[in-house]
Amino acid sequence: MSMTVPSFHGVWPAMITPLDEQEQPNYSALEQLVELFISQNVPGLYILGSTGQWPLLSLQHRREIAERVVKIAAGRITVMVHVGALATDDAADLARHAESIGADAVSAVGPVYYSYSADAVFEHYQRIGSASNLPLFVYHLSHVNQVAIPATDYARRVLDLPNIGGMKFTDHDLYVLSQIHETAGEKLLLFSGADQLLCHAALSGATGAIGSFYNLWAAPAQKARDRFVAGDFDAGYRFMMALQAAISRVLGSGSVWSFLKTAMHLRYDINVGMPRRPLGAKDTEWDDDLVRQIVTTVEDAAK
Repeated sequence: MSMTVPSFHGVWPAMITPLDEQEQPNYSALEQLVELFISQNVPGLYILGSTGQWPLLSLQHRREIAERVVKIAAGRITVMVHVGALATDDAADLARHAESIGADAVSAVGPVYYSYSADAVFEHYQRIGSASNLPLFVYHLSHVNQVAIPATDYARRVLDLPNIGGMKFTDHDLYVLSQIHETAGEKLLLFSGADQLLCHAALSGATGAIGSFYNLWAAPAQKARDRFVAGDFDAGYRFMMALQAAISRVLGSGSVWSFLKTAMHLRYDINVGMPRRPLGAKDTEWDDDLVRQIVTTVEDAAK
C-alpha cells in the first residue's frame, strides 16, 4: 500500500460525519467516503470540523471517528483532524490523541460561546499547539472569531504559535486573507473555507480550499482551480458562476443537509444520513431530478 508525504494544498472536503438513523456514527459509510476521496486523488481530508458536526459529538466519538479515518486512509491521503473544543484541555487532549493515531495535522477553531480577549484566544491556541508535534492550522471562522485586531497583528501572533502550519480561513473578506498572506508569506499555508470564493481566494494567497460542498464536488473544483491558477481565467469564471449559483440555491432553500444527503446518495451511492438534531431538523426533502440537475450543472462547468 503506497504511503503519501503529507501535502497541504489543493481542494479538500470538510468531510461529512455519516450518521445512522439513531444518530450514531456510521462507520461503513465513513469508510466509503474516505475510499471515494482517495479514488478521486483528493489531496487531503479535513475531519470533524463544522461539517463534521464536532459540537454535537462526544469526545469519545470524535476519537473513534478520527481513529477510523486514519486507519482507513493508511497513509494514502493527508488527514487533518479538527480538535477544537469548548475547554482548552479537551482540545489539547484531542491534539495528543490525533498525533498518537498517526494523523498528519490538527486544526482548531478559537474559543466559542463565552467572550474572550485576543490574549485568551492565543493562550488557548498556544496550549493546543504545544500539546503535540503535529502542524497546527488555526481555524478562522468569521461568525465565531473573537480576534478583533488588525490582520497584520493577527498574522504575526499566529506565526508565534508552536508548531504552526497555517490557517483555515472561512470568511468572505478576502482582503484580510491577502493581508495575512502578505505578512506571513510562505510561513503560513492558507486554506480558504468559503466554497463560493474558491478561485477568488487563490488570488489572495490561498494554497488550497477546504469546504462542505467539496464532499460532492472535490474533483471538478480541483480541476477548475488548477486551470484558473495556471492562467485560464475563463475556466475559473465558468466554474465559479455555476458553483455560486448552485450554492446560492441550496443555501437559500434552508435545507443544506438534506441536499447533501440526497446528492451524495444519488451521485456516489453513499448514505451519509442526516446530522444530529437540532441541526437539519427542519430540512425538507429535495426532488431527486432537481438534485441531479444541480450536481450535473456544476460538474459540466469544469469540463
